[in-house]
Amino acid sequence: MNERALRIGVIGVGGMGARHARNLAGAVARGRVAAVMDVDTVRASAVAEECGGARVYDDALALIRDPQVDAVVIASPDPTHAALAQACLAVGKPVLCEKPLATNLQDARAVVEAEAALGRRLIQVGFMRVYDPSHQDVKAVVTSGRIGRPLFFRGYHTNTSQDGLPRTLDDVVVNSAVHDIHSARWLLDDEATEVFIQHIPWNPNDPTTCRLVTVQIRFARGGLAFIEMNADAGYGYEVTAAVVGEQGAVESQALASPAVRIGGVRSQTVDPDWLVRFNTAYTREIQAWTEDALAGRYTGPSAWDGYMALAIAEAALESARVGRPVAVKAMERPEIYGG
Repeated sequence: MNERALRIGVIGVGGMGARHARNLAGAVARGRVAAVMDVDTVRASAVAEECGGARVYDDALALIRDPQVDAVVIASPDPTHAALAQACLAVGKPVLCEKPLATNLQDARAVVEAEAALGRRLIQVGFMRVYDPSHQDVKAVVTSGRIGRPLFFRGYHTNTSQDGLPRTLDDVVVNSAVHDIHSARWLLDDEATEVFIQHIPWNPNDPTTCRLVTVQIRFARGGLAFIEMNADAGYGYEVTAAVVGEQGAVESQALASPAVRIGGVRSQTVDPDWLVRFNTAYTREIQAWTEDALAGRYTGPSAWDGYMALAIAEAALESARVGRPVAVKAMERPEIYGG
């Protein structure tokens, strides 16, 4: 496999899947889109044509079993992720699975156990901030030891409503704040033990909705994290990550746009959504995953990372229900993930 391009099948070619397919076709030298699958075959055919005439499927399992497909990107709806990841494991194919790994911790555990039973990693989960230059800069400073032992993570995350409809607390935590949860684990290099969450409902009469949420996390070695996630900031998409250490602190840049000063006003443009803000990260992510799959090594966020992020998210949602801190309950980490 090292002497040829990786033949990749993309399952789900909506906004995220189509982005991955186009990045593979236009920015990854050793990757090729061999097949695409979507229940909307018209959309699938259009993306396939953009990517050089890839085969089109309306059955995800048929794509996974195609002998002309070496590796699979899963970007289909969330409830399908765990089963499709398991299907890829069954035929020994590398997987880039968009988050969440599963929609409940039981299914995520089953995926981790199935991969551990193989004795080798095949799954990478789409926590793309690991490939974002500003987040990598923060990680480099923390890893260098220049700020001493990391003590505290602070994450700030704003979004805007895409359709004007209220979002549920479950959706905001599992599909948005979960990125910040992973960033906290990654940057502090530790596992969470306890979570406390508070939120402001989108609809004051419906506490299951969420406009803004705060997540407080305690870690095994004594570190803390505080995450603020605004589900409808009204002005754009913005993410920052900061780490405070014993001897200093480091924080990512909030905006990539230039600061403009005109007529007594200093201004910067805020990105409209995550696809724009993390465009570079998505490209680097698919490039790195392709090279890893060709080399038979897996260095990106693992199924274990997906499992633990979901374990923290589920504890956070339980905290919202009971109104107090909740312990994070997780299985023992299998050895293939460095346990």
